[in-house]
Amino acid sequence: LNGLPDSLPFRGSAESDYGFDFFGIRDEDGEDLGLEGAVNRQLEVQLGHRNNGPVKFKERGPGLSPVVTVLENYLKDLPGSVILMKWLDDLICSAQQAFENAKRIEYYE
Repeated sequence: LNGLPDSLPFRGSAESDYGFDFFGIRDEDGEDLGLEGAVNRQLEVQLGHRNNGPVKFKERGPGLSPVVTVLENYLKDLPGSVILMKWLDDLICSAQQAFENAKRIEYYE
């Protein structure tokens, strides 16, 4: 995610809408939903719901790129998590979409 196209606005950690450099789950969510459910919920809060397909990135930068480490760490704790693997697949698709959209923008400019 460090190499997302320049067509996405760059935002530093302080301005980021994502804030994955400070990712954490709420204790109540962990108790109510279990670890996997709590991580899923927090990813939805920070990235948005994926009801209509993978999320569309709004920005690039240090607030978004740590989501890779977040998923890596939780997948170590939950190696069989279908939900977290789906997040990983969706984030890969989101990155691919960002590059495809950037190509379309270049084509029309």
